[in-house]
Amino acid sequence: MFEWLEREILEIKTPRFHEVDGPADAKLREAVQQSPMPLPGSYKEFVLRFGNANLYRRSRNGYNLCIFAGPRKATLNDGTEIYHIGVNDGASVYVKPESNFNELPIFEFEDGSEEQVSEGFEEWAIDNCAHARSLFGKKKWAEILRGPEPFSAEEEKAIETRRLIKWRVLGIDMDGNHILEVSNAGICKLPVLTLGVRSKNGRLNGAIRLNIRNLSPGQTTTLHADCYKTLVLPKEIELFSLPDPKPEDREFYDELEKIN
Repeated sequence: MFEWLEREILEIKTPRFHEVDGPADAKLREAVQQSPMPLPGSYKEFVLRFGNANLYRRSRNGYNLCIFAGPRKATLNDGTEIYHIGVNDGASVYVKPESNFNELPIFEFEDGSEEQVSEGFEEWAIDNCAHARSLFGKKKWAEILRGPEPFSAEEEKAIETRRLIKWRVLGIDMDGNHILEVSNAGICKLPVLTLGVRSKNGRLNGAIRLNIRNLSPGQTTTLHADCYKTLVLPKEIELFSLPDPKPEDREFYDELEKIN
């Protein structure tokens, strides 16, 4: 069971495309095997093999499928108990306990609507992993299997320049945009600067791209940026510097466009 995913993980040479922390150590194995929770047998087998699993990376810190090693118990408005076992493209994935729980139907909840999507966990995992793979297309999938090319000299120059772009938040304007002062202490221009954005309660974790295409070396400018203001109150937002990209991150950092 799930040998196909083990093979896939071994075949993929792109770091972080799949992130798993299994197989389970002795402590987790004992907890899973002795757990009284009414959970599907195939789900338990998955956890023993892979632990927490983030599969099919699609953004800087987002994945198509996330499966939890530790199910999260919750109660619906009608009193029904459920176990939240993962996320599928933004939809919550869960099971509902029954007296015979060797296998249980899989439900997904999104946009206020619940749907039974599979008769069992293994079937659900096979179908949704296949769907996630198909989203990349043959050419992109071949690149993922092969692994990323090392940075070119031009990309290395962009990364070095990026380290020399300094910024600070000056405040929030009347429209709810963050006011930022940005200085270029490098030797060339960059098209953008990617900054991390998160809410203070941790529910939002994203990024913004500041247009600094016209910011020449030695110059400083002031920019007004929309930092998810329609989702989170501006005063509840924190901006932070992102780490240097690695080759597998290049599509998530627009700084690596052609520079001059």
